[in-house]
Order: sequence, then structure tokens, then C-alpha cells
Amino acid sequence: MQLRNQFRFERLTVRIACSDRTLDCCSAHMEEDAESGARTWRWDDLTVTITRQDQVRSIRIRNTGSQDIQLRNVDLQWKPMIASPCLDAREYVQLYHSQCFERLAGMRPVHRPNDWSDPAEASAMVTVLSRRRPGEAMLLGALPPYEDCFVGFPILHESAHRDGAFGISVKLTSPKRIIGNSEVSLAHLIMLHGTDGNNLLEHYAESVRKRLPQSVLSKPRITGWNSWDYYAGAVSHRDIAQNTRAAREQFADSVRYIVIDEGYQRQWGIWDAGWKFPDGLKTLCETIRAAGFEPGIWTAPLMVNASTALYREHPNWFVDDEAGNPYLVSLGYGSMAQLDITVPEVQEHLGTVYTRLRQAGFTYFKCDFTQQLLGASRFARDDITPVGMLRELFGLIRRSIGEEAYLLACGAPYEAVIGVADSHRTTGDIHHYWSHIRQNIRSMLARWWMQGTIGNTDPDFAIVRCASTTDDVLLSRRLPKKPWQPGANWVSGREMNLAEAQTLLLACYVTGGDMVLGDALNLLNEAGLALLTTVLSEPVQRGVPINLFDYDGDDLPIVVAQGAGRKLLAIFNLSDDYRPKKLPHPYAGLIGAHEEFWSGQPVLRLEAEEIMMEPHTAKAWWVSESSFDQSTSVGPLNTSNGE
Repeated sequence: MQLRNQFRFERLTVRIACSDRTLDCCSAHMEEDAESGARTWRWDDLTVTITRQDQVRSIRIRNTGSQDIQLRNVDLQWKPMIASPCLDAREYVQLYHSQCFERLAGMRPVHRPNDWSDPAEASAMVTVLSRRRPGEAMLLGALPPYEDCFVGFPILHESAHRDGAFGISVKLTSPKRIIGNSEVSLAHLIMLHGTDGNNLLEHYAESVRKRLPQSVLSKPRITGWNSWDYYAGAVSHRDIAQNTRAAREQFADSVRYIVIDEGYQRQWGIWDAGWKFPDGLKTLCETIRAAGFEPGIWTAPLMVNASTALYREHPNWFVDDEAGNPYLVSLGYGSMAQLDITVPEVQEHLGTVYTRLRQAGFTYFKCDFTQQLLGASRFARDDITPVGMLRELFGLIRRSIGEEAYLLACGAPYEAVIGVADSHRTTGDIHHYWSHIRQNIRSMLARWWMQGTIGNTDPDFAIVRCASTTDDVLLSRRLPKKPWQPGANWVSGREMNLAEAQTLLLACYVTGGDMVLGDALNLLNEAGLALLTTVLSEPVQRGVPINLFDYDGDDLPIVVAQGAGRKLLAIFNLSDDYRPKKLPHPYAGLIGAHEEFWSGQPVLRLEAEEIMMEPHTAKAWWVSESSFDQSTSVGPLNTSNGE
């Protein structure tokens, strides 16, 4: 059985959902251009056309009538084939890629939920289906330019128990008005087939890079310190000053940015200095820059506290729910409304906000919570979807802060901001609990291919504080005690220990992405500072989790990253039990001038037999490239692909 044969476009069915009707293939006239391979489905006043150029399929929809049509979504479906040969859900695992960092990413079974994901949730933007035996994989992914549309890949099961044949769908979600006699582009898709999922992801990444402006890839990964994880909203000017001095004394030029996060502002939506920063933001920037760093700032561009004058005085500036009421989100900081970026006055307002912050001296901008827009239903315009709105928002911010400033998209759906932002959050919020660490590492490694492909990646903060690394007895603000349970990933269980802190730091390091510290630097002891110095000293290129699609790849990931003339080999045990693991070829038993990562101690021969890994730990070695033949090293991935 060839996986590629199951997903040929000849077996494709098409379904369109509009506000007033649903159309399927049964009522369509299908035409195929033998020369170009284009396929068109025609209804009375709508057509869907799929064209092909090389490996890329582009989907367009045209309103051929004179009346406007309110589109909802278009489904391209390869339905389950119950007759043999079929795709058996028990034989496959899926790389699930969430729309933004709020949900985890990682490997999951196709036929049943695990403790963090349900296969009923569609993977967004890209997915890989990998067959356990024999090794076989297929990738479906969206490519730039990302249109005014979200792309998802729902699994189609032939039965409710999901334990049999399955197919797959490409769901193109684009709820907007299409005027009469007009055409819109929905998406550009690539389909790859091979024997290894990582090879397909590398090929996909290269295809994405080729279709993005080179300016997106030109900025190197950054280093910095951010106030949020330790101080949260309680941060003050004194805290920033203390950590700025500590960063200068301990790390000097290894850290570039000092970033003030939530807590400085008067209220959400009023991005001016509050009472804890009496000298104002311009003075704060001057203080940071005088110490040799660049100042950064956090904002939530669309969020406005409902108790502000801004919300009271401009009722038409905000998005609504489906019933036409204000769309409010309740957060720990109050009830929040969201600005409607399709209102011209809102665009002018936000342009003024970010121009003023740039003029104050900030050169790093962390923009958060924009994914909350996806819950709203009514906007001033109906000819654009939330994808397009968020792209307009980040484009406006970019124009206001300039190309030279660094822009981090924190929470924005990737398809909306790729090509505009310099860096993209790939994980949930970190905190000094193992329940956060394990979940975040899963997402970091599942999104390994994004670093250097869409710009830089941000694995959230590299934190180290625990009883062994700080003299501070207040590791964070007081939090409720929550026993750990399966699927829990928010301050559940106990706070992290030294081994778990090392595991987190190593995982952040091997991503090759941004490295932003989050502890109270002035309170760390020599042990804590030494760990941070190690991960700041020599950057590596993005690491590849070489066993991502293997049976034990979720619990015992092995990552290889390229350093300066040497490779970094890292092995993790993310499980709650002791686990044996043998180093892969060609590393097992390799003789050479190697080094243990944390201590720098020489290692003349890598372990040839199984290593017993303690729970929640990681081991890593710098491996001398001169010790083995380059042709057998783990280097660029060779890709086999097709349809």
C-alpha cells in the first residue's frame, strides 16, 4: 500500500459552506484542464479552482453571480476508504501543530486522545501523518503568501470509535463577504510523501523560506531579560534598575535587551507609565540604554480595559459578539474589550501609540493576546477575516516602529503574522514548575523546523530559579497548591528542582531561537548564574529532534544541533520514570575529544551501551566533528517527496 495513492487529487471531494447554503460535489460540474492539470468545480454562481505549479496547489474561489456571497469555509476531503487497502488509524501518529501557542504541539495517536490532545482537534497550517510500520510519512502544509484564510487538517474517521479507516480534510476557513463577479485566493498547499517525517518538515521549511521575503530571515536571534516570570504585574522601576545592573555585571554583552512586561501601564489599553514608574517610559529607556542594553516593552495591542475612558468614549471602536453585544474577555486584570482594527480611527489610534513608544526609545516590541480576536463575531467590515485583520494590525505596528525594531508575535496565529514579525512564540507560558516545562519542551521540539524558516522562534523564558540556584525564599508570588494530574500544565505539582531547571535551559538552548532570561538576576547565586552563562556563551543552529516520529520520541527525545565546528548531542527523559536509552548511530561509542555540556569536562568516548536516564533530566555533550566521517554525521536532512 502506498500512502500517496490514498491522497491523489482525483479522489478529492469539495464542499462549500456559505451563510445561506451548503454546496457539494454532487451538485457541481467538474472540469479538468489536461494541459495544466487545473481542476474546477462549478455551481450556479460559485466556482472553486485548484491549480498546480510544481508541488504547490493553489485554491481560488470565484463569485460568478451579481449578488454578494457570505462565505464560511471550503472543505477539500479525501474520505476514508473502508475497502482494502485503507489507512488504518491504529498504525499512524500525527504531528499536531496548533494555530498559536495557546494549545500544545506534538506527536499524538490518530485513533485516540492522549493526556494533552484529542485527534478531533484539527492540526493547523501543517501536519505530518507517520506510519509506524513500515516507516512512511505524508505532510500537508500551507505555504506563503498566507491568504485571508486559516488552513486546518481535520482527520476523517469512518467510524465514531476512530479505530479503523481514516481520511483527511483540508478545511479553508475564510468567513467573509465576496462581492459579485470577483475572485479571491484562499490558500497555497504542498503535499509531500517520504519515509521520514523530519525530512518532510525540512523540505517544507525550505519551501516556506523560498516564498518569504529575505528581510524576514535577516535578523539574528536575540538575547535578553524580561520582567514577567518573576515579577509579573508587580514590577516597578526599582526592579528594572536592579536587574539591569545585575545583567551588566554578570553577563555584559551576552544580553542585549531589557524588556519591561505587564505591570508598568496605567491600565490595559492605556500604554503609558503608571504609578510604579513615576519618571515615565522615556526615562526608563534612557536608564536601560545608559547601561549598554536596548529597551523592550510588552503590550496587548487590541485589549482595552472596560473601565477606561477609551472604552467609554469610543463605543464604536470595539468588536462585538454574534448577538451584537460588546465582546468582552474576563482576565485576571479585569474585563477586556478588543479594538476593531477595521475601523479607520482605531488604526490611527494604534499608529500613534506605537509611534510614541518607538520615540520613547523602545526597540523591542512584544505584542500579546491578539489571538483573543478569534472569539469575536462582528466587525465594522465584513469583507475581511480575523486572519487579515491581524495581518493588518501587525503591519501597522511594523510601519510605526520601523523595520530596524524587533517585533515578537506572542500568541498571534502563525498564518496571520509570518512575514511581518521577527520572532514567534512557540510554547505556552513557562513557570518554574515541571508541569510547565514538559509541556513546553514538547511544543519546542515539534516546532523545531520554524527557527530560521519564518524568522526566529521564542521558546518563552529561560529560567533557573530553584532552591539550588537562588538565595531568594520567594521564588514567585504566592500561588495555590495544585497536585499534579494528567494533562495539567499550569502551576500543578511542585516547583522545579535543579535537574529540571537544567532540562528546561538545555531545551531552550537547542532550539537555536531567542534566549530571554526571566529570573530576578540580582537574587541568583553562583550556581544559577553559571547555568545561564553556559547557555548564553555559544549559540547553536536550530536543533533537530532526530527521533521525533519514533516510538519513544515523545518521552525520550534526542536532539542534534550544530555549533561552531562541533555538534551538540542532547538526550532528554521527559517521563516520570527511569528510562534506558542508547545513543544513536554514529554517536554510540564514538571516540574523540568530546566535552560534557554543563561541566566542560573532557569525554574521550561517548557511552556505547544504554544510559539509564533519571526522570525529568537531560544529558548533553559537545561532540568533536573530527572524530567521525562527515558523510555519516547527522547533518542536513535528505528529503524524499512526491504525491
